[in-house]
Amino acid sequence: MNDILTKVNILSKNDDKDLYDFILQQKTNQSNDVNFWLSLTVVIIQPPFGDEETGIFFVKKALAIEHNNPIALIILAHIYEYQLGGINDVLLHQIKNLDADSDEINSMLKYVASWSYSDGKKNDPEVEEELLKESIELCNKHVWNYEHLARLYLKQKRYLEVNNLIRKALKNIKKIYSDNDNSDITDIDEFINERIKGIYLNDICVEIIQEKFVPKHIVFFYTIITPFSAFYCFIKKAILRSINFEE
Repeated sequence: MNDILTKVNILSKNDDKDLYDFILQQKTNQSNDVNFWLSLTVVIIQPPFGDEETGIFFVKKALAIEHNNPIALIILAHIYEYQLGGINDVLLHQIKNLDADSDEINSMLKYVASWSYSDGKKNDPEVEEELLKESIELCNKHVWNYEHLARLYLKQKRYLEVNNLIRKALKNIKKIYSDNDNSDITDIDEFINERIKGIYLNDICVEIIQEKFVPKHIVFFYTIITPFSAFYCFIKKAILRSINFEE
């Protein structure tokens, strides 16, 4: 199988058409190597191909060998989320109920499960927050789980928490790609580090994260008014309770 993956890398530097045809030929391969199928998956679902149908075919080959392989499920979730509009409930159930023997993998499972509870999906910010916080508790060395929680808090105007999360996310970045990077396109770890962990990023992604920093004057303003708002809500509820009691 290594010879096939080596040829994939060689073809990727020369001719995308030949590479695509060669990858499609592997559909009839009889390999029982999970990583072989996942390596083909991460090539076919990314540019210049973006072929989610073949990607799902390859992931299912891996899952036929190992039904609860967590990395296969994470990659499958990524395909559904970013190329097909969202994770279906069957896959979500499988991901949420899988308990891997690694805190880091469980962290990634919690993170990908959180996608289904964001705006436009199940729209349940409480569950989304819970899953993201569990992801961070299981592994505080990633980037995207912090960034996604910051994004949620930004909608809720929890600005001080947003900035703390963004600082931690940026601190966890291990590699920023340069124009001269020549990575192995079949490398599953590279895909996971970039798309799921977020510890390998390009300049554009880093800038997008940095742009979520809330200006100091806005943080200061909300730091001042938030206690008063909370006190106002408390008094308002107390008055309403008193009126209801008198009635």
